Amino acid sequence: MPDATRAGREPVTGPAPGRLEHVRAFVNTLDIEAGTDELDSPAVIADWLRSRELIPGPVSATAGDLRRAVGLREALREVLSSHVGAGHGAGASLAGLRGLRAITDGLAARLVIGDDGEVGTAPAGGAVADGLAALMLIAAEASTLGTWQRLKVCGADDCRWAFYDRSPARTGCWCSMAVCGSRAKSRAFRRRSAAAAGLTSDPARS
Repeated sequence: MPDATRAGREPVTGPAPGRLEHVRAFVNTLDIEAGTDELDSPAVIADWLRSRELIPGPVSATAGDLRRAVGLREALREVLSSHVGAGHGAGASLAGLRGLRAITDGLAARLVIGDDGEVGTAPAGGAVADGLAALMLIAAEASTLGTWQRLKVCGADDCRWAFYDRSPARTGCWCSMAVCGSRAKSRAFRRRSAAAAGLTSDPARS
């Protein structure tokens, strides 16, 4: 779903560059705020991968393929959480890393030699698992290009929408400063106000 139409918020972050946008869109097949999930059947995940040219043509998908795809999506969400705020540069959560490693174990890639002699990688075949491998190869390329750390998920627990941080300092924490950022600041202000009120009303401190 395009950011510009999601809950009326402004598209303040824009799409990720190049094919990294496929990874962002994949994570955003689950909209936590709206409570909707695009990946609701095996056929849908196959169609989703094919529509983005991550697999070459129609394939049959199983319930196991769907579980693997959803597992990969949520493991990626956990990893992208480590790119936000205080977690930036500190490494992904152990749970996120374990999930990502377990799901990607066995995904295969092959070497590709271009007409210009350059060496590249590509998924090994055309099944759903190969489409998931293609997503991880895009992530690997983004790591090399220095764009991977800019792909994040919103720091708001009731949102966690994937966004690409285009701020010069790479310090973006929310998918929308006007919506999630404003909510977070309001909650922090209320907590500080409640704490201050508690201190002033404590007889032991009178």
